[in-house]
Amino acid sequence: MIKIAGIILISLLMIIILKQTKREFALILSIACAVILFVTVADDFFSISQRIFDLSTGIDNLDTYISLLMKILGISLIAQFIVDLCRDAGENALASQTETASKILILMMTLPLFETVVNIITGLLK
Repeated sequence: MIKIAGIILISLLMIIILKQTKREFALILSIACAVILFVTVADDFFSISQRIFDLSTGIDNLDTYISLLMKILGISLIAQFIVDLCRDAGENALASQTETASKILILMMTLPLFETVVNIITGLLK
């Protein structure tokens, strides 16, 4: 965490200084910092997801749901990253459209899970 905080603080100071003189370079630095942080944390994310998949191997059909959960988490993290970059660039409309698109994509991915839950409930009621 100290490494990440150091990257953020140094980048933030440089961005603040650059915004006063060269705004376009500040945006490029902001994007570069975000990518570096994303890559730094991605290794931890993959190790966590691997541990979760290892825990679920003994339970039937759980790996499908965990896979879905990981995909949804990945979509939401990437979407948030893109939305923040759009807002930093002053493109609020594009950021809002990205949020909407990611929500629709997540909804589409969860429909099979919702159908399974409805089938289980209707099966119990019969």
